[in-house]
Amino acid sequence: MFDNKNNISGELPEHIDFIHNKAIPKFREWGYDVQILRSEKDYLDLFYHVVTRSKKPERNGKYAGFLLAGMCAANSQLKIPPIKNFLKTVKKPFIQYIGIATDEQKRLKKLEGTNKISLLQRYGYTEKMAYDLCKKYDLLSPIYKFAKRGGCWFCPNCSYKEFARLKKCHTELWNKLMLLSNEQNIISSCFKYNKTFLQIDKKVDEINSQLSF
Repeated sequence: MFDNKNNISGELPEHIDFIHNKAIPKFREWGYDVQILRSEKDYLDLFYHVVTRSKKPERNGKYAGFLLAGMCAANSQLKIPPIKNFLKTVKKPFIQYIGIATDEQKRLKKLEGTNKISLLQRYGYTEKMAYDLCKKYDLLSPIYKFAKRGGCWFCPNCSYKEFARLKKCHTELWNKLMLLSNEQNIISSCFKYNKTFLQIDKKVDEINSQLSF
């Protein structure tokens, strides 16, 4: 979640709508129980975390600021803990099924020695085959019309074109990032690989201007 208090998901609005109104109903129709797990923390908690134990004294007392690209705390603090906490409540042996395709060998190696299994690997499905299968059953998220992969709309790994679309189609979300960029007492002011949010915003406006032209 980006903002738990105001129920703002970290997923794009198109995708979270797809999950709630198409994917989950379909899975339940097939007889599967579906639960959405959420962290008690959200993106804003990480952004406004007050640093107190930094080895650099000048950083103590400041907000952490924007998450670092390549070292994203959202994965370790927002995504993984809810899953681990849920699994602690399971009182019988279980298997985790992970969506890693057979042509993603580096990711598959990480599953070795765990109780996690990729059904895509078991049945020899590549990413392209999985895409086609989802399309066949009308379970292809609408985000694939404009992006290669899903992910948080505030992720620094998003392309400039994805950010340009975000600002154009979901201005209210872009404006929330703009407000964060105006905070003065932050450590990490770079939003995307040594680029500040204002630099990204300028690039985004250039792209949208070209597309409009």
